[in-house]
Amino acid sequence: MFTVLDPRGYEPEREFQGISPRLDTLSGKKVGVVNLHGGNEEVMLTIAPSIKALVPDCNVVYYSAEGRWSGLPDVDWEFIKTCDAIIFGHDY
Repeated sequence: MFTVLDPRGYEPEREFQGISPRLDTLSGKKVGVVNLHGGNEEVMLTIAPSIKALVPDCNVVYYSAEGRWSGLPDVDWEFIKTCDAIIFGHDY
């Protein structure tokens, strides 16, 4: 006799929250460009200066997470909470 188990599993029901509200402008906002590494260094290093060139009164901060992606990199979550917008970069 064999027992067959359902490999899909069952997730608990969660309340739908939707996506974050979009900013109408970046003027006067703090934008964090967070590099989680993984082979995207050249691209991530160009994003913050590009945003600053397009929106001069935007405060753009480049942040490089310590270590490589292996579960969860060492990210300063308190810094992320202070930003109005975040751009996460990872190549996987």
